[in-house]
Amino acid sequence: MIGLGRATYLVLLVGYGAALAVLTGLNQVGAERWWFGALNLYLPQVLWAVPALALLAAAPLAGRRWVWAPALYLVWVLGPVMGFHWSAWKAPGPEAGPQIRALTCNAKFGDHDTGALLKDIERYRPQVVLLQDADGLMESPFARFFRDWNVRSFGQYVIASRLPLSKAEVHWYPSAAGKTAFLRCQARLGDTPVTLYVVHFQTPRESLNAFRSVTGDGQFPDAIQELRRNAAIRLEQARTVRDMVAPEPGPVILAGDLNSPEPSLVCLTLKQAGLQDAFSAAGRGYGYTYGQFLLAHRIPWLHLSWMRLDHIMASSGLRVWRCWVGTGEASDHRPVIADLTLG
Repeated sequence: MIGLGRATYLVLLVGYGAALAVLTGLNQVGAERWWFGALNLYLPQVLWAVPALALLAAAPLAGRRWVWAPALYLVWVLGPVMGFHWSAWKAPGPEAGPQIRALTCNAKFGDHDTGALLKDIERYRPQVVLLQDADGLMESPFARFFRDWNVRSFGQYVIASRLPLSKAEVHWYPSAAGKTAFLRCQARLGDTPVTLYVVHFQTPRESLNAFRSVTGDGQFPDAIQELRRNAAIRLEQARTVRDMVAPEPGPVILAGDLNSPEPSLVCLTLKQAGLQDAFSAAGRGYGYTYGQFLLAHRIPWLHLSWMRLDHIMASSGLRVWRCWVGTGEASDHRPVIADLTLG
């Protein structure tokens, strides 16, 4: 029995390690390449730590010499799988170029406390604010708040800047409902024009709900098909934006609710335009921006996020030296704030 127990334990260790290796490899090349990878993007990644904890607890039964293996797996999950980052946050020296602080947030305007979003902007004091889901924002108390700012808006988007703005343009990409807009304009940082993009990609909500509503064998293939269709729309949107960003001659900041965690093909596609993710470059911790309200509906005291759907991305003409996420009191989405310097 002891030998069988050890053999079974080793099989479980190898199987679990293989699963983590496949997951990690898939995340490196774009998780949506396999339907399960696309689904896993929106699950709490901490769930992958449960087998490690179970194997760690069972290690004494199979011989203590195996304790190191599940402990290593646990570090693997808490680190790369869950997207842990740690930056030195080295502030730019006096020789550095002009600095800019950007804030982006899916405001879900009208669904939450407007005052909380105002407090967030006052707390973080950005020079540029890029908002999504902000329909009607400029017909609210925000109009007075932004009266001394330069503002460009269209539909759900608002770009408000303490820097001069010019060349506001509305562009379009595909969505489930046809064409959807995104907004582009330029801010002047010193003598340098910085191009700003604010985007909001297709929500995965309907495709995830398709899995939640599966009741029979015949519905499972349909749910997979819906997941793939939904992911394909986001990817096409990312390609449309990539093809605009890539030839931009100067520095670019792209911000918004991508509805995609960083291991997605969506983020990989935007990186092909020379963009880097600000939190990955200069963040600390996990930087999760979404999920806290979903948990709070079931466990009111558990106000934790588990997905990083909202991003600030910057081109090589900008150096990100700090990035963090906000309180999450104003919206379902926590704001993302980044400090950048030219050069």
